[in-house]
Amino acid sequence: MIKITLFIPTFILLLLLAACNGGGESFEPKVEQEKATEVINSVLTSFEDQEKVAEAKTSDEANVTAWKKLKEKNIAALSKDLEVEDQKRLLYLLTLNKADDLSNGETKSNILFTHNTEIKDVSLDQEKKIFTFDIERSGFDHKLITLDKQEDVWKIVTVQDPE
Repeated sequence: MIKITLFIPTFILLLLLAACNGGGESFEPKVEQEKATEVINSVLTSFEDQEKVAEAKTSDEANVTAWKKLKEKNIAALSKDLEVEDQKRLLYLLTLNKADDLSNGETKSNILFTHNTEIKDVSLDQEKKIFTFDIERSGFDHKLITLDKQEDVWKIVTVQDPE
C-alpha cells in the first residue's frame, strides 16, 4: 500500500515535469533549413526563365508592374514588413531589363524573369533562429536574403548587399 501511495505523487510529478519541458517549440536546424530552402527556391523559380513579367515605356513603370506580379506569385514567402529597398534588391536579383528600340524612336522596357541565380551559401543565426542565403546572380552579383519564421512559415525579411 505504501508503494502505491508513493507511486502516485511521483507519477504526477513526472507528468508535470514532462509537460513543462515538452511545451516549447523544438528547432531542428536541418529540417528548418530544408523548409527555408524550399521557400527561397520557389521564389527563385517563380516564373519561367526569360518569361516577360512586365513591359512599359520606362524601366521604373515596368519595375512597378514586375514587382506586383512577383509579390502576387510569392505572397506567402514575403514578409509584410519587407522594406521598399529590399523589394528593389530582390527584383533586381530575379529579373533582367531588356530594352527594345521602337520604330518611332522611343524605347520599351521589358522585364524578364531569370533563373540565372544560385544559392552559394546558407548560414544560420542560432540565437535569432534565422537563415541567411547568399544568392549569386550571373556569377558576379551577390545578395544576402534573410528568412525568418513568421506565422509558422519561412518568409523573406531582408535582402541586402554583402558588405
